[in-house]
Amino acid sequence: MNVRLSGFLTPLAATLVMCAGPWAAKAYQEPPPVVRPATIVILVDESGSISNADLVREREAAATIALGEYAPRSTISVVGFGSSDGPGQSAVDVVCPPVTVTTAEDQQRLADCTGNLRKRGPGQGQGTDHAAALRQAMSYMGDAKPDGPRMIFLLTDGELDVSGSPAYGPDNVGNQRNAAAWTVVDDTLNRARAAQTQVWPLGFGTVNKAALDRFAEGGFAGACGPKAPKPAAVVVSSAADVDQQLLRAYSAARCAGTSDLQQRRLSPGSTESMTVDIPSIATDGSIVVVKHDPGIAVSFKDPHGVEVPKSGARDGSTFQGSGQNGPVEALRIVNPTPGKWTVTLTSFPAMTAVDVTAVVIWQGAVRAVLTVDPPSPQPGQTVTVSLKLQTRNQVVTDQLSTLDFTVTMAGAPVAVADDGRQPDRQAGDGIYTGVAQAPATGASVQFTGTVTGVGVSGDTRTYDAALSTSQTQVRAQIKVDAATTVEPGKAVQGTVTVTSALGRAVKLRLQVTDPGPGTKVSVPGEDTILDVPPTGNTDFAFRLLFAPDTGRGPNTMVLKVVQDADDSQVLTLYPFTVDVDYPPPVWLYVAVPTALALAAVLWLARRSYRRARDVRGLAVYLYENGRPRGDIAAPEKAATSFSFAVRTGENTPPYLDEPVSRADPDRYELRRVGGRLTVLGVHIGRSELLVGSRVPIASELEIEVHDERATAVPAFAEPGHDESPDPVPPNS
Repeated sequence: MNVRLSGFLTPLAATLVMCAGPWAAKAYQEPPPVVRPATIVILVDESGSISNADLVREREAAATIALGEYAPRSTISVVGFGSSDGPGQSAVDVVCPPVTVTTAEDQQRLADCTGNLRKRGPGQGQGTDHAAALRQAMSYMGDAKPDGPRMIFLLTDGELDVSGSPAYGPDNVGNQRNAAAWTVVDDTLNRARAAQTQVWPLGFGTVNKAALDRFAEGGFAGACGPKAPKPAAVVVSSAADVDQQLLRAYSAARCAGTSDLQQRRLSPGSTESMTVDIPSIATDGSIVVVKHDPGIAVSFKDPHGVEVPKSGARDGSTFQGSGQNGPVEALRIVNPTPGKWTVTLTSFPAMTAVDVTAVVIWQGAVRAVLTVDPPSPQPGQTVTVSLKLQTRNQVVTDQLSTLDFTVTMAGAPVAVADDGRQPDRQAGDGIYTGVAQAPATGASVQFTGTVTGVGVSGDTRTYDAALSTSQTQVRAQIKVDAATTVEPGKAVQGTVTVTSALGRAVKLRLQVTDPGPGTKVSVPGEDTILDVPPTGNTDFAFRLLFAPDTGRGPNTMVLKVVQDADDSQVLTLYPFTVDVDYPPPVWLYVAVPTALALAAVLWLARRSYRRARDVRGLAVYLYENGRPRGDIAAPEKAATSFSFAVRTGENTPPYLDEPVSRADPDRYELRRVGGRLTVLGVHIGRSELLVGSRVPIASELEIEVHDERATAVPAFAEPGHDESPDPVPPNS
């Protein structure tokens, strides 16, 4: 691996002076980042207009949200609601009072109490009082500024009906009472917006879509960042849609990431396995299994193939299982091992066949790290600012495309990018860099860096840079030599070049600060003191030693040169990342001839693989409320993906277009393996679909994919060859 030099970490935090021998362990001025707890209220329609089948789905949906929540100390409530039409009736039915979820027992209580949701019969208040339900939900929120996200999930048919409720005017009748209730709804939604509470409606049965939209638009818009979906009504058209639509809404509301949704048909007496992927950025998450039948047994294996416990800790991870005896089961994991996890399902002979769904809902507890260089600029001087992200476990260098990195100086935006163009040093290294000009007047200027988006808890950092009016008489520059491989226990060579016009000798010190998670590094004591002569340029060589047990992979730190008498006087900062790992073993070189012999076989396999993924002949059709809004076809050239954009505007109908760039916020990407299709987009994440099926991508918008190849075209075939894959039948 190569040494990567990159801007990183706040320059004046937690200085560690390295002497001979000791290693720099991780040090924070504040606790490690955590996923913020959420306050969640699940409102479930129990009115007479809900069918028995929809009520079952509502129960499972409530359990999925309750068990899928992964942050310790989140507070969850489940409230059923109908109406209050006479004496002894209550519009709300608090089946699960607020539970602060800490233990598996807390989660199990939530799973159990959702079973108390009921469909109301005659004389029990069979109307639909959304106003009372929302008021009950807001009573759990409070008016103080939240320390975590607040969400209300409204599971209903969307049809407010309090025509029989005297609470909305004893002399009113029918629609007069409904109008009065809607006034209360709007007032409560205003309270929700002011209290930063999102409202996510999920429609079951015969749905009043306009009413659901009114709920979604009336609450808080969310704080996951501009790329994240905003609260929107979700309509469940069939039982098969419940899991996918619910999990999509929950992950968007929670600023959470999700794996691809996996589904299997489990026959009586059979065993099936599914794999779900946990990315390296995830620090907290839940593997949620919607099994419908409580009798199905579920086990979980980590990426190493080891079955993990449903309670306790192993290999740095903590596990907490719940819902084993219910229709939804979940395994909450803190610090999960990244990679592909296996979910194994076992059905017994007496059971019926059932469709089972598995998904990972995850989030990264992150800290934004802001670097300002020079830390004390002169008035009008150009300043370089860098913003990067790290979890409590590691530095994050990938999986950042859905996140928003923003920097401001004195409130004015500073453009930052990770594109390898100056001042950014390396494209794709996860460091977003920009430049700004310090103000010409004033004593100091404040820089703010914020990272938000789906899949992270979000963080904001500030740095107050004092403006220096004195001329710099001593300058320092740090360079670190490149190395093909930096082994644990070995050193990287570097040089500090000091230029002095002071006219007298001065002592400077080289310091190592802000080591990243797992980084153990030191500079020998004799290399830390720099005796600078009165004038001229002087080079000081140093070694940067990595401990034998330092973390494998990216090791991050900041080198800085300070005045020996006053280490708050920083001359220069050198933030960078070094890849640490062992070189390939000798046997690998012996195996090269064998690898070459296998290359031809792999090439043939790759050709077959790419043929199955060729997107030629695919066409995307756009629908708005069922009305066609045009189509766009994949180019007639061999490719494994097809990109398109869905444009929307206030005064124009939606339409399909070519994306401007990979960063286009309206961009979607379509991929194919045989008859299976996958569509990816910022607004929908990743969804699987079949040729001829429709997928919702936004409120009132759906896409449908057709395969217009009458005869399959050979993908990536060479001239003179007639190798065509089997054609994909329509609607397969």
